[in-house]
Amino acid sequence: MRTLSLELLRHGPSHNQLLSPLTPYLALCENHPAVTLQLPVEHNQMLHRLGALSYRLGEESRGFQLQDTGRMMADLLGNIPGLSGDMKRSGDAQAGAGPDITHLRLVLSASELALLPFELTLSPPGCPGEGQPLLLQGQSPVCITRETRRVAETAVVWPNDTRVLLVVAAPASVPAVPALPHLLALRRLLDPWVGSPQQLAQHLTVLTHASLESIAAACAATAYTHVHILAHGCEFRDGFDARFGLMLHRAGDPGGEADIVSGERLAAALRTPSAGTAPGALVGPAVVTLASCNSGNVGGVAGVGASIAHALHQAGIPMVIASQFPLSFGGSVRMVEALYQGLLWGEDPRKLMVALRRTLFAQFPDTHDWASLTVYFSLPADFTRQLSAVQIQRAMASINVALDLADEVVAALPSRTAAALPAATPSLAALEAALARVREAKKRLEALLGQHDGQRTRIEGLLASTEKREAALSHEHAQRTDPQAQPDTRARDEAEMWAALERSRKLYFRCYTQERTPYWTTQYLSLSAVLQGAGRLPADADTPGRNSAALWNLAEVQALLDLGSAQPMLRTWAQGNLIELYLLAPAIAGLGARASSWSELAVEQARLLLAGVREGAFELGSTRRQIARYRDWYAALGHGSGHPALPQALLDVVAAVLAVLPETTMADDWDYGKH
Repeated sequence: MRTLSLELLRHGPSHNQLLSPLTPYLALCENHPAVTLQLPVEHNQMLHRLGALSYRLGEESRGFQLQDTGRMMADLLGNIPGLSGDMKRSGDAQAGAGPDITHLRLVLSASELALLPFELTLSPPGCPGEGQPLLLQGQSPVCITRETRRVAETAVVWPNDTRVLLVVAAPASVPAVPALPHLLALRRLLDPWVGSPQQLAQHLTVLTHASLESIAAACAATAYTHVHILAHGCEFRDGFDARFGLMLHRAGDPGGEADIVSGERLAAALRTPSAGTAPGALVGPAVVTLASCNSGNVGGVAGVGASIAHALHQAGIPMVIASQFPLSFGGSVRMVEALYQGLLWGEDPRKLMVALRRTLFAQFPDTHDWASLTVYFSLPADFTRQLSAVQIQRAMASINVALDLADEVVAALPSRTAAALPAATPSLAALEAALARVREAKKRLEALLGQHDGQRTRIEGLLASTEKREAALSHEHAQRTDPQAQPDTRARDEAEMWAALERSRKLYFRCYTQERTPYWTTQYLSLSAVLQGAGRLPADADTPGRNSAALWNLAEVQALLDLGSAQPMLRTWAQGNLIELYLLAPAIAGLGARASSWSELAVEQARLLLAGVREGAFELGSTRRQIARYRDWYAALGHGSGHPALPQALLDVVAAVLAVLPETTMADDWDYGKH
């Protein structure tokens, strides 16, 4: 993504200045020479334009101002040679590589400049899509964001978890707001991370009849990552000035007169000391979306103050999305659907805005909702790296929820001997639904492979583990399917299981070739032993670089070295790794004899692991689950003629280790690539 920065400055304080052709502004674009700009309109002329764009002067006037104001803004931006040149070069660079996005950052310090609807501008002369709306032309997509210098970019940490606060307010004096469509949209979009009503409560909180006090109390109790506010906007007098605020309920009198809340008051409620933070430290959401008319409108410029969105951003909220004109009900619903569909997955908000504007333009032709939206956005220098980590984390979190649901379904299934009974049919349907959910979640992780090449090892490790878990679910479904009544279904399940195990084995080896750690080697050896026992080991099993005995010895050496690490986590995973290596030893030809038996070596590491972690630790539960697979699953796989898939000596080690490691409920955590 190409980023261009444009800052517009003038002398004097930010307030108490009217728009005028006599006022000189300084335009700074990237490293180009500064340019002096003068606006072509008087303040009252601009207010008339804004009145038409606010649907107050009739449809004919609105339609005229959409075009005329767009041309005026294009002429203004076209007078900045550096901007036009950079926009053209950006479009030329993208022409051969497919459409990418140009991010145009507008840094505005003067209050009166915030009145200008930059989002309406046509593409200036010489720029891609000349004469078309700049934010709608498809030759070189553009995202315009506004910002203030007061947000510390280095302090921005993009959330890799989601806690959404939905604020709904509609005092008795105003029409109802579309609360149910907004709530249903958020609930549906959160579904990939919700496995139970309790989990939903962890991700979504709803404040109805919201007052400023209830918002402040909610934010003090929970550090929300996203706040979505659905309320009416209202103009109010601030001394001799006119401002726009939100119409909220009054605390203790939800049916009474509305409390018109300014952006500054709202910012104080959203950014507040929260439970669990250092004394005096302020926390706040990363994203605030305002489904409210005129929440991005500055109003008057004589007194100190700004729009609601500007005030929230200036208070330190990294991203605020608001509307500078009235927003239709349908447009507000589409806004929450389109934005949160991507935000919850960690997608780039700038790309989401480009798509959202085009959607609003196509679906709501009788409004200009597409141009109403303004985005205040301040991002850190490492934003792309942060997004990469967030996207992987969000994809894996959805897979974990799907797998946990599948585990619950399996635990609730009737015994395999009763699988053919009619009563088992609903349970099998639940297992099929769980499998479908796992596969759908896996697609999101697979899609990230082509987007984040620097994270390839991590993503492939997560995929390898997921493939193995999916194979286990296919096995469970096969075992509970009547081979006489549904032979094709059972054969399909078994084929999918073997295919998933083979994919997992290949992924683990690819991880090993990219990151020479013992964990990948051990998992590769484990699946090699299972596939060999079942007579399905590929022809590449013992080619140079894949010899099992050589890889086993190398993995043991690396794991033993990790036991001396100063990092507790590294030592813990080394112990789990050694347990599995000693367990696998009876299945690997070419290993020399040891003074101690493989069982003794494995049990020793199991006891060290148990003594070194807290009760219920993820590392302990994950290791036990992996070892139990040999007994509960792998041992039952074979050639189909009664021949066991694994040697009895290996299963004896499994029994000895499981006798040491207790069954435990794992903490809600994940360390990629481990079991």
